[in-house]
Amino acid sequence: MEKKTFKAKKRTDYKSPDFTVTNIDLTFELDDTKTKVTTVAHYVRLTQDKKASLVLDGEELVLKSVKVDGVGAKYKEHDNKLEISSVPDEFDLYIENEINPTANTSLMGLYKSDGAFCTQCEPEGFRRITYFLDRSDVLAKYRVKIVGPEYGCGVLLSNGNLIEQGKIKNRPFAVWEDPFPKPSYLFALVAGTFDIVEDTFKTKSGRNVDLKLYVDRGAALRGQFAMQCIKESMKWDEDRFNLEYDLDNFKVVAVDFFNFGAMENKSLNVFNSVYVMVDPDTATDTAFYNVQSVIGHEYFHNYTGDRVTLRDWFELSLKESLTVFRDQEFSSDCANRALTRLHAINVIRSSQFAEDASPMAHPVRPEQVMEMNNFYTVTIYDKGAEVIRMIHTLIGEEKFKKALSYYLEKYDGQAVTIEDFLVCMEEKGEIDLTQFRRWYTQAGTPNVDAKWHYDRENSKLVLKLSQHTNPTPDQSEKQPFFMPIRISFLDKDGHEVRPKELSFKDYIVLNESEQEYTFTLSENVLPVLLCDFSAPIKLNAPYTTENLQHMMSFSADPFIKVDSAVNMQKQYVHENIKNLKNGAAVTDPIELISSYRQLLSTVDENTDLILLNETMKIQSVSSLMETFDHIEIDQLSAARTMLVNKIACALEKEFKNLYSKVRASSANYSVDNMGRRSVNNSALHMIVTALCFKNEHSKASDLVMNHYKNSNNMTDKLQALTDATHFDLACKSAIHDDFEKRYSNNALAFDNFFRANATVESYKAIDNVKALMKHPSYDGNNPNRVRALVGALALSNPVALNDISGDGYRLLCSEVKRLNSINASVAARILTPMLSFSRFDSQRESMIRQELKNLMALPNLSKSIYEKVDAALKER
Repeated sequence: MEKKTFKAKKRTDYKSPDFTVTNIDLTFELDDTKTKVTTVAHYVRLTQDKKASLVLDGEELVLKSVKVDGVGAKYKEHDNKLEISSVPDEFDLYIENEINPTANTSLMGLYKSDGAFCTQCEPEGFRRITYFLDRSDVLAKYRVKIVGPEYGCGVLLSNGNLIEQGKIKNRPFAVWEDPFPKPSYLFALVAGTFDIVEDTFKTKSGRNVDLKLYVDRGAALRGQFAMQCIKESMKWDEDRFNLEYDLDNFKVVAVDFFNFGAMENKSLNVFNSVYVMVDPDTATDTAFYNVQSVIGHEYFHNYTGDRVTLRDWFELSLKESLTVFRDQEFSSDCANRALTRLHAINVIRSSQFAEDASPMAHPVRPEQVMEMNNFYTVTIYDKGAEVIRMIHTLIGEEKFKKALSYYLEKYDGQAVTIEDFLVCMEEKGEIDLTQFRRWYTQAGTPNVDAKWHYDRENSKLVLKLSQHTNPTPDQSEKQPFFMPIRISFLDKDGHEVRPKELSFKDYIVLNESEQEYTFTLSENVLPVLLCDFSAPIKLNAPYTTENLQHMMSFSADPFIKVDSAVNMQKQYVHENIKNLKNGAAVTDPIELISSYRQLLSTVDENTDLILLNETMKIQSVSSLMETFDHIEIDQLSAARTMLVNKIACALEKEFKNLYSKVRASSANYSVDNMGRRSVNNSALHMIVTALCFKNEHSKASDLVMNHYKNSNNMTDKLQALTDATHFDLACKSAIHDDFEKRYSNNALAFDNFFRANATVESYKAIDNVKALMKHPSYDGNNPNRVRALVGALALSNPVALNDISGDGYRLLCSEVKRLNSINASVAARILTPMLSFSRFDSQRESMIRQELKNLMALPNLSKSIYEKVDAALKER
C-alpha cells in the first residue's frame, strides 16, 4: 500500500472566500445512526469571477439532494468537497444529507455522548454536519429546527433565542434563532435528558438574563458552583472591561465525551463535565479552582472570540491568548492572584518551554499546519497570554482597557487578524509595537543573560543584559525580541530601594542583543530581575545561594520568592547529578533546609498559606527537565528524590507541627480552605517521605490511613490515596478498596484513582496502567478516561514513560495506534512527550525512533499523528 502523506497549509496562502453566506436555516431530524440534516442557505458571490464554482467542505456525509433556487443542481463530490458550477451571484442552496452520530468517535461535528446528541465544530467540525463554507471568515445568521426522537431528548438546544417548540408526530421539536452573525465553528446543538440548574443575572443596564446549566440526571447539586461562577464572570466582565452580556439567555451543557476543556459556542457553551460538576466529596480544591477559571474563559469569549472572531485558523491566538489573559485576571481578582500567576508561570516553564525545545516548536502565530487540532497548544494559548500580558505591562491598565474597547467596537461582527488587534493596541496605547511583533513570528524561548557590577566612583550599579534564542525547526536565525524586564532592588537589610531611573515605572526594556543600564544606588544593593515573570524567557543571572536566600526572605514579589526556592532546588539537582556521575559524595541542601526551616517556624494566622505551599513545593521531574538541554532522566530522578528525602528528614519535626496545626475549617471549597488543605497535605507527604526513608513504613501507613479515614473531602482523600499508592504502603489495599467502593460509579471522581496509579515514579506505573485498562470503570473510547490513565503516564510521569526497558514507549504507542482510527486528536496529544527523543541518551532515542517509525508505517495513519511524528523524525 502506498505510504500516506499530507500537505501542510501555509498562512501566506490565505485567500478570501469567493462566496459568503448571509442566512442559514438548518433542520435536524435526530436519529442515532441516520440523522437527516436539511440546509437552506443564502449565498452571495464576492468575487468578480462570474465563472467561479461554489466549493463547499464536507466529511463523512451521505448526500441525498442538492438544489439551487429550488432546481436540481449539477455537482460533483471529490476530496471531501462538494463543487457546484454555474451558480448565480445570489441564490438559495438546498442540501439534504445524512450523518451517523453514533459512529462519530472523533467527537467532531454531531456525535452522541452518554445518550445525548452533542456538537463540537471548532475548528473544522461543521463540515461533518453538512456541506458548507466551513471557515471562520464566513459569518451568517442561523435559524435551527431540531426534531428529536420520541424518547430520550426532552431538552433540545441551539444558539440564540427559543422561537418555537412543540411536537410533530409525537416527536418533540424546538426552533432557535441567533440574532448575531457567527462563523460555523460557533454553531452548537445539544439534545438529551438533563437536570437543569436555573438562575438569573441582572446586567448593569437592568436586563434580566436567564441562566441555565444542563447536567447529568441527579447531578444538579454538583452544578451549583459552576452556576455561581457564571454569575461572577458576568459581573467581573462588566466591572473590569465594561462588557455587558448581549442576549436574554445563557446556556451551559456538561458532557463527559469531549476532546477539549470547553467550547464557547455563542450563548450555548458546551463543557467537559470535569469543568462543571464538582462538590467537596467528589472533586478536589484544584477542580473547583479550574471550574471557575474555565467557566470564566468560555464566557469571556462572548466578546473576545464570538462578537469579534478570527479571519483564519492561523490567527487562533487572536481569540485564545487574549481570553486566557482575561480568565487569568478573573481568577486573580476572584480567587488568588499569587496562585493564579504562579500556576500560569509553571505552565510556561514546564510544558511551553518543552514545546519550544521540541520538533513541534512554532510561533504564537504559526506559519504552516497540516492538522489544525495540533495547534491548540500551550504556545498559542499560554505563551500568547504572556505576550498579551507584556503589552498590558508596557501600556498600563487604563490604556489597555481603552485599546480593548476600541478593538471590540471597531471590529464587532467581523473576522479579523492579530495585526488588527495590535494596531488598536498601538493607537490607544500610544506605543510602537513593530519589533514587539516578533513574539508572534519567531518560535523558541529567549535566553537572557544578566551581569552587574558596582561603579563606586559614580555610585552606580551597572546592569548588562544580553539575549539569544536557539534555532527552531524552520527558523535558524532569530532577531532580538522586545521585552519588559520588571526589576526591583533589595538592600542588605532586605528593604526595597528605588533608584531615580525607575521613578515612573518598575521595568526596563530589552530590545537589543546586548544592552547596558545604570542605576543610582548605594553599594551592596541586589538587583531582583524578572519580577512577576514579566517576559516568557529563561533568565541566567549570577545569583549566589546567599542572594537567593535573601530574595526568598525579603522580596515582596510572590514569583521571586518561589523562584528563589526553585533556583536553589535546581542548583542542588544539577550539582548532584554531576556527583552521581563522578562517584562523588552527595551533598546536603543546607541553605535550602535553613530557608525552609525559617519559613516553617514563622507560620501563624497571618501567613499566606497558598504562597507558603508554593514556595515549599519541590519541583517536578517534568519542570526540572526543562533546565537541561540533554536529559539524563535516571540521574535527574535520583537527584530529585535525594533532595526530597533530605528536606523531609531534616524538617520532619517542623512538618509534624505544621500538619497538626493547620487544618481547613470545613469540607467546603474556599480560597482559605484551599490554602489550609494544600499545606496540610504537603506536610503529610513530607512526613511520610521521612518515615519511609527511615524504614518506618508501618508508622507511615498508619498516618496515611488515619488521614484517609478522617477526611471529609476529595482533596484530603486523594492525598492519602496518592501517598499510599506511590509509597506502596500497607494501607494501600484498604484505601483502594474503599475508594473503588465509593467512587467507581462516578467517572470523574474515579479518574483520580487512575491518575494516582499512573503517576507512580517507577516501572510499577506501567504495570498499573496495563492492569487498569481492564478495569470495569475504564472506557478506552472516552477522552477523559484515556487522559486520566494513559495520558497521565505519558504527560505527567516522565520517569515511568522513559523507563530504560522501553515498555513505557511501547505501551503508549500501542494505545496511539488503537486511538488512531477512533479519536486521532486525543492520540496525537498523548504522544507529544515522545517527540523530543533527541534530548535523551542514545538507547532511549533509538527505542523511541523505532516506535515512531512503526507508527509512520500504519496504512491509515491520521493527519494529526502524521504531522507530529514526521516533524520528530526529520529533526536531527
